[in-house]
Amino acid sequence: MSASIGSRVGRLSPFRAVAELRHEFPRVVLVLAAGDLVASFGFSLFFPFLTIYLVQALGASAAQAGLVVAAYSLCSIVSGIVGGWLADRIGRRPVLIGSISCTTLLVVSMAFAVEAWQVGLVMLLLGCIDPAFVPAARAAVADAVEEDRQPRAFALLAVANAVGWIAGPVIGAGLSTLGYPLLFAVSGLLIGMYVLIAVRWLPETRPPRTRAGTPPIADLPVGVGAVGVPVKIPGTFRAGSPGMRRTADRPRLRIFVAFLPLLAVIQAVTFLWVTTLPIYAAGPLGLATPMWGLLFGLNGLLIVVFQMRVSKAGEKRSKPRLIAVSLGLYMAGLAIVAPLSSAVAAPGLAVTIILVTFGEMVLMPIVPAFVSDLAPAHRRGAFQGVALAAGGLGSGLGPPIAGLILDAGQGAALWLGCAAVLGVVALALLGLARQTDRLAPVGG
Repeated sequence: MSASIGSRVGRLSPFRAVAELRHEFPRVVLVLAAGDLVASFGFSLFFPFLTIYLVQALGASAAQAGLVVAAYSLCSIVSGIVGGWLADRIGRRPVLIGSISCTTLLVVSMAFAVEAWQVGLVMLLLGCIDPAFVPAARAAVADAVEEDRQPRAFALLAVANAVGWIAGPVIGAGLSTLGYPLLFAVSGLLIGMYVLIAVRWLPETRPPRTRAGTPPIADLPVGVGAVGVPVKIPGTFRAGSPGMRRTADRPRLRIFVAFLPLLAVIQAVTFLWVTTLPIYAAGPLGLATPMWGLLFGLNGLLIVVFQMRVSKAGEKRSKPRLIAVSLGLYMAGLAIVAPLSSAVAAPGLAVTIILVTFGEMVLMPIVPAFVSDLAPAHRRGAFQGVALAAGGLGSGLGPPIAGLILDAGQGAALWLGCAAVLGVVALALLGLARQTDRLAPVGG
């Protein structure tokens, strides 16, 4: 009987799923996952408390704290595009290593910032550097992994990221009692471990380029990727004249352009549970900072346990429809916040984080996989960079606007309004799904 129970637990173990992926995906995915794990642990030590630190320790208003976060996000519009462009030209590896190296130095420098404007300046510089690695990493995954399995590959990165976020907020809450300078210094050193991992083990995956700037697909055996793993090479790049390829790509380009403003709005609203909800929880709801750290850690724990299964269930399904489903979960989670009082803040916010986390589990791997579906092979970095820029625009506008609403004492209206906006975007995505249904299959 006990053996049977043990067998069932083993089948349900998320660690078994990760072990299976080791044999299914190439080294680049595993290296990126390891880097994401240590870097996310470093970020999770301080980021959940950044706006609380600005408001409670440095005397900033909620709107000013939102502007500090916005400085990072708005700069990511440029750095994401530049990072993607560079990743297509000089390679994924140098862009990632350079970006993370500079990020390490900037996070450590926050230990010496003693005023809100100084933290804002560092966050602005961080926004100019840190996001550049994201399109490079996403393009590397798309280079090496077959299209059907890309959502699971991105999900593995999400699990690795979540492992860091499980203990990080709890430990960060404890370190914050010893002083925020120590917290920032430890965070930066942990992020720097990603550089060591990448320098030692990360391979380059960028497809070879001809002088004209297009991948010499004719020189590559169909079904073999840049790092020696089987991949599906898009049919629009396998045969036919350049004019035919451009014609075939136009419907995908139109869908990509239509998706960008929706992505900006999605990021503007969904980012608020990380940036603005902590202020609302610590202020009007009176939640203690250590309790928020524990609740925030619930996000990472749920992702580790359920992310791979959620991504597996979403395979071969319409990506725009899956994004719409994820927004429904976000809607429910944020709407719950509106009627909360201090007496039920902790359990109510726990329900919110559970719903938002399941929405995140659907959303986060699907967005880069959807962008990869729409991108030509030799422009994957650029497409991922533009998508990152659209998200940066949204996350740059969302927190300061939400902060102004909070400063006006309209917290309940804020969360109900967020739910309504996400509902409109979900309907637009269902319309976009009808366009993707008409696309010719990739490779066909």
